[in-house]
Amino acid sequence: MERLADLLGLRVRDLRRVALALVLITAIVLSGMMGYHALAELDWLDALYMTIITMSTVGFGEYGQFDQGTRTFTIILIIMTMVWGAWALQALLGTFLSPHFFFTIRQKQAVRRADRMENHTILCGYGRIGRSVATELSRHNMSFVVVEKDADVVAELWEQGLHVVHGDATEDEALIEAGVKRARYLLAVLDSDTANIVTVLSARELNPNIWISARVVNPDAAHKLHRAGANDVVSPYEAGGRRLAITALRPHVSRFMSEVLFNDERGAEMDEMVVHPNSILANKTLGEVNLRRNYGITVIALFHPEDEEGRNYGGFELNPGSDAMLHAGDVLIVVGNTEQLRRVHHEFRC
Repeated sequence: MERLADLLGLRVRDLRRVALALVLITAIVLSGMMGYHALAELDWLDALYMTIITMSTVGFGEYGQFDQGTRTFTIILIIMTMVWGAWALQALLGTFLSPHFFFTIRQKQAVRRADRMENHTILCGYGRIGRSVATELSRHNMSFVVVEKDADVVAELWEQGLHVVHGDATEDEALIEAGVKRARYLLAVLDSDTANIVTVLSARELNPNIWISARVVNPDAAHKLHRAGANDVVSPYEAGGRRLAITALRPHVSRFMSEVLFNDERGAEMDEMVVHPNSILANKTLGEVNLRRNYGITVIALFHPEDEEGRNYGGFELNPGSDAMLHAGDVLIVVGNTEQLRRVHHEFRC
């Protein structure tokens, strides 16, 4: 029963109600057919026809021998239809036209869509921070799924055209429905550190290779999120506080960030380019590549990862010179407009 209810998108009690309604309607129809077949001496097709027009109160005319007994049976059939049939019809329409049924159908569509996605981003939580994250992901045309447990918020986001899976991100089932095993990134921005820790633990267990960034409310919980498996932990309050301080300490830097990096109309973006082993960037210097002259891209930093033995080449190298050598695994931090970045990503497959 539970499996069938889940397949149809119904609750178990609704499925029982639908089953009872179908039984009642079937019983009334069969009773009418047998009654008219016996009393009015109609064949089965005509008896079915007479039953249907009687139940629907259309009343095209009487078929067969309509004596007092047949008319009495017709009265009883009409009363049965008005009482039991009306309840059965209301039960069917009330179930299949209910907001819950449509919500369940939308949820199943969202889960099926997530089943077809790969290398996408999962955004856990759609509060004020989650809303900002979703806006930025949409601006960059990044494929993502929102996991949100508030049904009203989910319904609203569906109307906005966002891909949302209804569920609690702290539970494995919700993450699996969002495609965590095939996802590339997970952003945990729930409103409590405990919820974010549990979400990170679950996601890391379900997909050991996923990159996880988590929001921290209490700075003391940052190390717990790292231990749970988060690759990066961000404190919105700390980041916002520093940004506010920069407006006073370095106003032109703040203005640069606001007008150039975070202003869609200027079209400037800060991006990263990964040097893959088979990339034509590998084993070349920045001077040989000359991104500035050839593509209008400015390299502001170069990140060197650890080697296989765990030794670090030096982390970030700010403002690298033209003689800086690019190795497989290096990451270039660059600034350019949207078209320039799209072109260089396409050409170098970064």
